Amino acid sequence: MKARVRERWRQLPRRDRQLCGVLAVFLLMVFGFYGLWQPAQQRLAAAQTLYAQRVAQAGEVQRALPTRAIRVYTQPLSSRLSESAASAGLQVQQFDVDTQRLRISLSGNAMAVLAWLNRVEQEGAEFESLSLEKSAQVLQVQLQISNL
Repeated sequence: MKARVRERWRQLPRRDRQLCGVLAVFLLMVFGFYGLWQPAQQRLAAAQTLYAQRVAQAGEVQRALPTRAIRVYTQPLSSRLSESAASAGLQVQQFDVDTQRLRISLSGNAMAVLAWLNRVEQEGAEFESLSLEKSAQVLQVQLQISNL
């Protein structure tokens, strides 16, 4: 079969063989473009778009992160907490301090207690445990805070 094809190729006029060669080169170029180059460029464009989206998302996340103002306090945490509880109108029933944590039991108006807890957390205190119990019109709180 190869011999017949080779013989048939040699019988073609030179001009036809050149045209077949040009056609083969053209078809290889078309195949190379549509089969290899164009898909690679499309994947590259998709990857660049995805990368740009991720960079934009990362920027949005960075802007959305709350920034904590770092305050330097001259008083220890226990003093600040007892003073702020008293100024919020809360009744401190128990206040235990050890090297690793503070244990506080207090009571007061529910809105005042919740506002105080929010303020304490905003100031950077990390609650280890928090227990709230409502009795009559008073909210009882047992709180354990990491002593930093």
